[in-house]
Amino acid sequence: MLIQNIKISNYKTYLSLDLDLTVDEDRPIILIGGANGGGKTTLFEAISGALYGLKIENKEHFMELLNQGALNTAKPEIVLEIMFVGKVLGQQQKYKLRRTYVLNPQGKPLESVSLNMNGNNYVYGTMTAPKEKLKSEQEVNKIIKANLPEELSKYFLFDAMQSSELLKKNVFAQTIQDNFENVLGFKKYVQLKKAAEKIQQEWAQMRLEAEQEQKEYNELCEQKDKLTKDLEKYRAEQDMKYKYLSSVEKEYSSAKEGAQEEINLNKKIQELSNKIDAILKRVAAYTGDLKTFVENIEFEVFLPKLASNLSQEINNILHIREKLQKENAGAYPLETLKDVTNKIITYLKDLSLCNENVDEEQVVAHIVALQNATNKENPYNYLDEAEVVALSNLVKRTWSNQFLTLDSNRQDLEVELATLDELRSQKQTLEQTNAGGNKAIIDSYESTQYQIENLKQQEEKTKAEIQRLEKRIHQFDIQVQQVPDVKYDTLMKLKPLFETIADTLLKKKKAQIETEMQQKLNKLLIAYKGHVARVEISESIDKFGIKLYHTKGNEISLNQLNAASKQIFIQVLLMVLRNLGDYEPPVMIDTVMGVLDNESRDALMEEYFPQLAEQTILLCTTSEIRADSDYIKLEPFISKTYTLHRNVEEQKTTVEEGYFGLTLNQ
Repeated sequence: MLIQNIKISNYKTYLSLDLDLTVDEDRPIILIGGANGGGKTTLFEAISGALYGLKIENKEHFMELLNQGALNTAKPEIVLEIMFVGKVLGQQQKYKLRRTYVLNPQGKPLESVSLNMNGNNYVYGTMTAPKEKLKSEQEVNKIIKANLPEELSKYFLFDAMQSSELLKKNVFAQTIQDNFENVLGFKKYVQLKKAAEKIQQEWAQMRLEAEQEQKEYNELCEQKDKLTKDLEKYRAEQDMKYKYLSSVEKEYSSAKEGAQEEINLNKKIQELSNKIDAILKRVAAYTGDLKTFVENIEFEVFLPKLASNLSQEINNILHIREKLQKENAGAYPLETLKDVTNKIITYLKDLSLCNENVDEEQVVAHIVALQNATNKENPYNYLDEAEVVALSNLVKRTWSNQFLTLDSNRQDLEVELATLDELRSQKQTLEQTNAGGNKAIIDSYESTQYQIENLKQQEEKTKAEIQRLEKRIHQFDIQVQQVPDVKYDTLMKLKPLFETIADTLLKKKKAQIETEMQQKLNKLLIAYKGHVARVEISESIDKFGIKLYHTKGNEISLNQLNAASKQIFIQVLLMVLRNLGDYEPPVMIDTVMGVLDNESRDALMEEYFPQLAEQTILLCTTSEIRADSDYIKLEPFISKTYTLHRNVEEQKTTVEEGYFGLTLNQ
């Protein structure tokens, strides 16, 4: 299978894309660069979605996938179209598969699919009549499955960063078994074996003469079928639980070792609480000070400013007034003059020293005239004593502007408040851990282990019960065999035949896989370069595994490999399985370098990517495939290069030829 073209409309970061992915026979690589968030993974997902469908659940899911730049500017539909070629039954076929997604007036997602195979069209959609849809859908799925079944796609369209996860204990065995059964074709023989057994049982049931025997035989077969399904369920549950154990193994180990002691946790929690409380108290104090400042802003800001601006003039007024007061020290107020004059004249009259007709008013007026003639006029007489005191206090008062202090406090609080959410999050995490986090992890882990043991026991009991039923069924088979029947005899031979074929195929492939893996690991697995003595694959598909052995004779533990070595090991395994499998799919790798060191990177450039597949699509950043070194090594094997550009403002990704400005030298 070779992908020739991918077209995208209104999907995630892509408003529109039409990308030529054809490769030359001697240049199998297509290099697609882009910054993080530039649309590489979305392109990866679009190719998978075009092949197998998007499975849109509801309106909200549709709107999440719809390019936001398309809203109100383009028809709200998602279109994925992929063109590819592949061989089916030895014949080269050309395919164009198109999937379109829209919302109906009720907001329900609708899918329409069309597949053109060398001019033969298959069309169906959500609204197609059920019978017609089923027929067309089966044909389309059969064609896709013949080229690259969906269950295999995850091994050939994958994120290199996640590949080392496949090596986790108990996950690896299931992964390898899936690969062997699917990629190498064992699964079809297992299915044929089961189908032959089922038909043989049905034919035997028909041949039993007594009705009671037929009924009993049929019940035994049904019981066996049910137990077989239970057995598969137990194995699937074990696999799921093993994956869970693998995912929390580090946390469980830390909890068991007491890495987070309660006393230390409480101390850390208290420290965080004190920090949080201190920040909140400072916030409360600042809020109170700010409120007081605002309420008294006239006195705190405006009045000091006014006093500063008028201080010179006020001081002049006070100075002039004081000076005049000193100069006019002998002057008396009018009321005082009247009172004193009245008393003096009355005294003089009593002593007969003054004429009885003397006019007091005239005397007072005369004295006032004499005062006015000798005293200067005060221009600020309009000010009373209270006002003079107020002005004097205004210029004498020491002012303190709180704004600068408040602003400094505000800046400090902004820095502290920026850490508040993080402090609360840390405290919550520690509290959860302290409130039973360790115990919860330990209980969950050990409970899962206990459940696995129970599942194993159930599996063994179920196997034993199936064997018991098979003996009973075999007794009926012997009875039926006593009467010659060519069809029945043939069906009886088919089951062991398919088992023999699977075993023979396994043995043949096993030796090839072991040899190829050893050769490639000695070149690519830098940590043990040239020191892998042999690769050993287990004999049984049911409990599958792979072991590596050092030239010194000891086993190389896969779980002890570092992240880079794990990635290399898995990618070598997938390469070998692809080369020896029944399919020839393209390989598409996102984050191609994952966690690799420089030596491992160089090995991949020289020994892996150029020989990986007839078509290899690499999605990367400049830090993964470096323009000044890695690119130069790969260039002789590259058919096309593209660079993805993300326009954040217009919410779309565009593509241009070349790798970050480097034009491919053909």
